[in-house]
Amino acid sequence: MPRRGTVGRRLGLVAAVAAIAAMVCTGIALAASDTIVAGPTDTFSQPSYNADQGSLVPFQNLGGSHNVTARQNGPDGGALFRSDTTTSGTTPVNGTQYLSTGTYPFICSVHPTTMQGTLQVTGAGTPQARPSATLKLRTKTISKAVKKGLSVAVNANTNVGGAELVAKLGKATIGRTNTSLAPGQQTKVVKLSKSGKSKLGAKGKATVKVTANIPFGSPATAKAKLK
Repeated sequence: MPRRGTVGRRLGLVAAVAAIAAMVCTGIALAASDTIVAGPTDTFSQPSYNADQGSLVPFQNLGGSHNVTARQNGPDGGALFRSDTTTSGTTPVNGTQYLSTGTYPFICSVHPTTMQGTLQVTGAGTPQARPSATLKLRTKTISKAVKKGLSVAVNANTNVGGAELVAKLGKATIGRTNTSLAPGQQTKVVKLSKSGKSKLGAKGKATVKVTANIPFGSPATAKAKLK
């Protein structure tokens, strides 16, 4: 009779194999990547690192204040991929999961002259879809906007953390709110600032614009004429 521990290990192996098979059958790619390593001196551990498409690359800091920052900008106007600046530990390099096959130079923005590297994204795996959203302004009147804020219907394709909704009247910012988005349709309210209420309230009619700034995705905008 097999020992209890042996049976447990066999059952665990069977479960792991079944889980991998299920992922393959449902079309989920198993992406892999190197870990980008920095420190304890102001250098990266090697000049180049590899990652499959769809990988969220980890960054390990062995000491000092370091980060990973892509040299080129993404659709949100920020670095195409970037990590937090840390002094130790491991943190994700957000944005790498959206990259297609190619070569992507990066630096540590704290030590840009001594810390430079390249991320080589292979042909394996599949890039994740970039976050995106569509907006529609629901508020129709100036009085309601001043009293309750601007109601915005947002339809997002995925979870989005750190989104920002900015309302403008011409070139003047009249309100903003930081929020998280869930997949699908949802309603968000942009509260107007005191000066924003004053500017908008003085109008008999006005066109307002709301822009959703989405990390790693293109901004989304909507306009409405208020009476």
